[in-house]
Amino acid sequence: MRIVHAADSFAPDIGGIERQVEALALLQRDLGHDVTVITAVNDPADLDLKVVRALPGRWLTVAFPWRNYKLVANVLDAGPIDVVHAHFTVVSPLAIYVTRAASRRGIPVAVTVHSLWWKVAFATRVSMLPFGLGRMRAAWSAVSNVAAGHVSRTLRRAGEISVLPNLVDTQWWEQHEPVRETGTEELRLILVGRLKKRKHVGEFIDVLAQVRSRISADTKVKVSIVGDGPRRGDLQRQVTELGLSDWVTFLGHREPTDIRALLHQSDLFIASSRQESFGIAALEARAAGVPVMGYRGNGLSDFIIDGVEGILVSDAAEMVDALATLLGEPDELDRLRKTTTNSPPSVSVGHAMDAVETLYQRARAMHQATALSVVPR
Repeated sequence: MRIVHAADSFAPDIGGIERQVEALALLQRDLGHDVTVITAVNDPADLDLKVVRALPGRWLTVAFPWRNYKLVANVLDAGPIDVVHAHFTVVSPLAIYVTRAASRRGIPVAVTVHSLWWKVAFATRVSMLPFGLGRMRAAWSAVSNVAAGHVSRTLRRAGEISVLPNLVDTQWWEQHEPVRETGTEELRLILVGRLKKRKHVGEFIDVLAQVRSRISADTKVKVSIVGDGPRRGDLQRQVTELGLSDWVTFLGHREPTDIRALLHQSDLFIASSRQESFGIAALEARAAGVPVMGYRGNGLSDFIIDGVEGILVSDAAEMVDALATLLGEPDELDRLRKTTTNSPPSVSVGHAMDAVETLYQRARAMHQATALSVVPR
């Protein structure tokens, strides 16, 4: 197959959508497909992929994606394309433009939404106005059931919204060494993610301060925060001001092999974001045999069963209660660890690739139906 991916953000940018588009494109290439990526990011990256980058001036491309019409046309008109796979976040002008251009040419189009839309539905709809939703015939998908529901409510005429989970090599994250006994020496918590406001790490630090006041003073707790970002300095000051410096350690950016080793020595993973469309780091932790504590109403619900593979809470107050209970009852935490260690997660690369194939079949079927409808009788 000849496949063209369109994503406003891509390597060398760092984030969930960038990782996922790259992983999918590389896997499809390894399977023998002809794969090209169109992106608004002009900065180069060392990738073994065909990447077509927009003209310099990222914000100009965001504001006026049609300034790249020749670049897009060169890709779409270079020969038969089996499917264009567009990747949308909250506002994705170039991906929307490529979707529109492919639709006009009668090319099958699949769309995957990687964000939660409902609270920003107005911005999403406005970003599509210049292109006209009705002129973007596509098979729609989202990375989780929650995200699919957001798309359905935002774009009421989009039709079926399937679920296409993110690609996570769950077998690579598995625990193969003997599992460390829960609470040996200390109870170990880990959080992995970009230190940005929308990840709500500061709220979790406030939770920790309240938990500390509710558990025995001789309970030994170690919290490792892995990742970097613009809020690191503020978060470190917050930890100091709340007297949590003996509990919390900021480890900065770490490579996947280091993160895996840290997970295998941890008792509980904290998913601090309340607006997680999927939760890649949480699934990696679950695959590593670490129970996950996070929020209901986001993508974690697709692979974390509350009370079996972790604990899902409704708000920060409930997280305080749940975390204080677990730290005060290591046997319960040990039960959750055994459950996650002894069974694989419900989401895998195989599930994701099956969903991709089904999505592409839907896109091609829509294209064929459209072609038949315009054939003169």
